[in-house]
Amino acid sequence: MIRSLKTEAIVLRKKDLLNRDVLISFFSQDLGRLTVFAKGVKKITSRRLPHVQTANLINCVLYKKDERFFLQETSLVSGFSQIKNNQEKMQVLYQLFFAVERLLPDHQPETTVYRLVMKFLIELSNSERAEETLLTKYLNKILKALGYFNEDKSFPELIHAIQEIIHEKMPELHL
Repeated sequence: MIRSLKTEAIVLRKKDLLNRDVLISFFSQDLGRLTVFAKGVKKITSRRLPHVQTANLINCVLYKKDERFFLQETSLVSGFSQIKNNQEKMQVLYQLFFAVERLLPDHQPETTVYRLVMKFLIELSNSERAEETLLTKYLNKILKALGYFNEDKSFPELIHAIQEIIHEKMPELHL
């Protein structure tokens, strides 16, 4: 059974596969976190390639076949260029995306977390510089929304807690 879906999604991560294919981790308000195959996206003539960069907000059409999602069409909503032009902001962004991508369950809508990630992207875009306090604020809110704990934690405590939950080391933050 083939089913087409249209959704707005944030590109959390992408991984190059053999040939011209890419595996993309999306976070959508209505579908949650999902992994999508983008066939032929690395072709020089592909119009989808610029849209599937990390941290882009896109509208996409997906089709589902045999429990797998495939990327059909994309259109860019926002590239968050204010973040991408600043190396410090990119580090903060990758920290949050690393945690979110590993903490979220597959195919479960998390509306509250989606809104928090969108607010984080907007606030990071509009801030003068990247700060650990912004990351700490949003990681605390996300972990509370996902039910991991009830009280705010300091940045080192947050990193330790996330590493314990995901059983993986978080990337270092060098601001």
